[in-house]
Amino acid sequence: MPERKEPLTELLQQAARGERAALDRIFALLYPDLRRIAHARLRVQDRGARFETTALVHESFLRFVEASELVLADRKHFFAYAAKTMRNIVIDSAREQLAQRRGGGRAAVRLDTALAGSLAAAEGEASLLAVDDALRALEALDPSLAQIVEMRYFAGYSEAEIAELTEQSERTVRRQWEKARAFLLATLQA
Repeated sequence: MPERKEPLTELLQQAARGERAALDRIFALLYPDLRRIAHARLRVQDRGARFETTALVHESFLRFVEASELVLADRKHFFAYAAKTMRNIVIDSAREQLAQRRGGGRAAVRLDTALAGSLAAAEGEASLLAVDDALRALEALDPSLAQIVEMRYFAGYSEAEIAELTEQSERTVRRQWEKARAFLLATLQA
């Protein structure tokens, strides 16, 4: 993520003051980065994706616009918020789809071979929700480790990019990633 000609921090400050033009400029300026994050997020989800990259970017931007009290001080905060927002959108969608498969107000249907495909998709959504639950547990213990996971797993950032955004060394990011992965693995296997 090379530095842009227009300082993002300045635009974020203008947006925080309610300047809509600054918000539009942020979106235009960061659109390629947001698409990359969304694409990485959807690639991780793989099965049963309910969003396309563009739709996920636009939905996350709408949530950003609606978060009127949100104050993002700089580039680091913006991208951390973007990763978390995209994660929440996909998780909310998975929960909605899983709820619909579990009944969602419809009449009960007998299980037969025609439903096997939808069960496979439901398993994918259920595992996505299990990862989200484990990540929430990690966030309760150590928010900085959860942020590393969001940036790496959900947003597709490399260790170098995370190091730059969090102002840490790559080695520190690597250690935190390994620690977080170990916690998540243990939680998911429990």
